[in-house]
Amino acid sequence: MERVRRNDYIAQVSNLLGKGEAVVLTGHRRAGKSCILELLAAELSDKGNVIYIDMENPVNADLTSFRELSEKIKAGVVEGGRNYVLIDEVQEVQEFEKALRYWVKQDGVDVVVTGSNAAMLSSDIANSFAGRYHRVHVSSLDYKEFLTFYGLEDSDNAFSQYLRWGGLPFLYRIPMEDERTRTEYLGSIYDTIFVKDIVRRKNVRNVSLLDNLARFVADNSGKVFSANSIAKYLKGSEMAVSANTVGEYMDALCDTYMIDRVKRYDIKCKSVFEQQDKYYFEDLGLRNYLCRDKRAPDIEKMLEGAVYLKLKRSGYEVYVGQLNGKEIDFVARRGDEVIYVQVALQVTGEETYEREFGNLKLIKDNYPKYVVTMDPNVGLIHDSGIVACTAREFLLKSEE
Repeated sequence: MERVRRNDYIAQVSNLLGKGEAVVLTGHRRAGKSCILELLAAELSDKGNVIYIDMENPVNADLTSFRELSEKIKAGVVEGGRNYVLIDEVQEVQEFEKALRYWVKQDGVDVVVTGSNAAMLSSDIANSFAGRYHRVHVSSLDYKEFLTFYGLEDSDNAFSQYLRWGGLPFLYRIPMEDERTRTEYLGSIYDTIFVKDIVRRKNVRNVSLLDNLARFVADNSGKVFSANSIAKYLKGSEMAVSANTVGEYMDALCDTYMIDRVKRYDIKCKSVFEQQDKYYFEDLGLRNYLCRDKRAPDIEKMLEGAVYLKLKRSGYEVYVGQLNGKEIDFVARRGDEVIYVQVALQVTGEETYEREFGNLKLIKDNYPKYVVTMDPNVGLIHDSGIVACTAREFLLKSEE
């Protein structure tokens, strides 16, 4: 089956080449990093010499140390030419950073690597490359990419399928009607992240607690809570555990890129709160898999998660806004740009309307403000310069 190109990622990586620093593709498992690397290799083959090393290919099983990796690279480098060293799942090599630090410094050599577990998790990258790297975070498919991969037109049904199944790229190869196989695939990805990237890496003893925490975050996505509040909740469920342990396990979940921690931001004081965060899954399908036993799906949580992922994918640093005791769902900052976003299923009720629009009216600056909803008639609303739009319009909005 022909691969679908994710051109924005390929362009982003291409623009970072030639700067004497490694490019590291990060992201949770099966987000599409390997595919991007393969497509990049094909594109770069017309510009220079490509040395492509797939560490999951058995032919490279003997590359177990940084010395062997360095020799492999050396054997492929063309002196005096442009060389592109692309390594997939580089963490399979012991002390790989020693080899890469050397080759990054060599004239005419660019290094691009991917990795999903252990040595390539977020907290390890800076140490591995001693600061000589650019990180490109690869996310699951956004809604626009979802439509492209599945060959769909934008519609209520297509949007519902996106909210339900999320954007793991491989899922487009499994027919929509084969719900059992699609669910099993999501389960296999969760199990791999859970076992390989957390339990083994962190030597987790209380595996049941870790799983319960992941499910708790999935069920409470978009709600504000802390390690202390979770510990109290678990105590009420006859699972006594300290807040410190909860905090350590939450850090472990976030380190896999499966779950994002979103800080609260005081709009008036322009400061970040250090406690009481929100959490969102980086893929809606993985989140929904953990909530699959619920009687009815919580569409509002899915919708809020989709808007968060859109903002993050667009390059914004995302916070939860606080102003005079009121909450703004998202404060998104990108350089000098700031936008404020409220998310609601409907805004027809007076109380809901006042909460979503009224909270935004409290903000006295002139940055753009949005209310995003499933209400098809929201475009008829004109209030204080606030942009009211449907979720589908917002998610398909092109970035300037």
